[in-house]
Amino acid sequence: MTQKPSDIFSDVVYAQCWEDPEIDREAFQIRPEDTVFSITSGGCNVLTFLIDNPRSVYALDLNPRQNHLLDLKMGAFAALPYGEMLELFGVRRSRRRRELYGRIRGALGRESRAYWDARQVKVDMGIIHAGRYESYMRLLRRCLERVKGKRLIRALFEAEDASERLRLYRREWDTPLWRYFTRIFLSRSVMSALFTGDFFRYVEGSFSFGAHFAGLVERALTEMPLRENYFASYILLGRYFDEDHLPPYLMRENFSAIRARLGRVRLITGTCGEFFTQMSESSVQKFNFTNIFEWMSEEACEGILREAWRVASHGAVMTYRNLLVFRERPSTMQRMIVPDRALAESLHARDRAFIYRNYVVERVNKQEAPWPTRSKRSLTAAR
Repeated sequence: MTQKPSDIFSDVVYAQCWEDPEIDREAFQIRPEDTVFSITSGGCNVLTFLIDNPRSVYALDLNPRQNHLLDLKMGAFAALPYGEMLELFGVRRSRRRRELYGRIRGALGRESRAYWDARQVKVDMGIIHAGRYESYMRLLRRCLERVKGKRLIRALFEAEDASERLRLYRREWDTPLWRYFTRIFLSRSVMSALFTGDFFRYVEGSFSFGAHFAGLVERALTEMPLRENYFASYILLGRYFDEDHLPPYLMRENFSAIRARLGRVRLITGTCGEFFTQMSESSVQKFNFTNIFEWMSEEACEGILREAWRVASHGAVMTYRNLLVFRERPSTMQRMIVPDRALAESLHARDRAFIYRNYVVERVNKQEAPWPTRSKRSLTAAR
């Protein structure tokens, strides 16, 4: 039976962010005077934005458990040395994660502390592994190991260049069994059962989940750098390839800067609409909406964008993704929010989070006429 959103939100859905923050950082070009708004999700990208020294970051999520997760990650940054933080997170092996948690729990908010006190098993496993989505990735990986074998997966990571990986893919990976596997395991029905059908309410009924994701896997395995792609390595290996290829917020060279700026993050539980109505006009310069718009109707999407426009300063940058449903600013707002499709397309081509169909970069216009865009290519053409 399909779960209700309330059932999903009773726990952490994403223990990690599954959006590449590097393309957002390039689109944003964060300055010291900037205020950044971001959907919390796994909290990784909120912390990544601190590297660029913004004045403040608002982290909002409808699911309070995601903010409990970010609170825990921030507590680890604040109280633990770098190596022990990697242990608690699950990057390094450890048998003392409860002990490490005990050293930081006093710094957590009351609700976060109660949540994690009641879920010590999640602490034991390492907090980057503790989400529903990561559980799905573990199940997917175990099935892949049976269908494709660990040897082939290792061979792909050991391959010296893309041409060798392409040969392996064509000879050993792209088989009738693999195509059958994608039709079943990556189907709408399976994903709806594991998460909630509400996530896919606006996906066209004829859309083939399996064929779509199979094509994305082919690109990740044969065209994109594999060892450097921590998204692909986590899916296929259950871990990051090594400590030289971690998410930016976990790299040693960024640890001190993030720790020093933790006080700039404010956690908010609620909806974008509720939050924006409380904000002053022209007070936010960067917006990271992840892929929230495809979970809602076009009318609801426009409502949020209008509220965001009010609180945005002139020239503010908005970024978001389309996983399965195409969304961008509606034509009724064409003079208020201006797409930068040329930049978006160039960044999307380098997106290590290979699962997204479309990446959107838009700029807020609060003057009489918008500036020219770099490309007039339409979203329909981009499809």
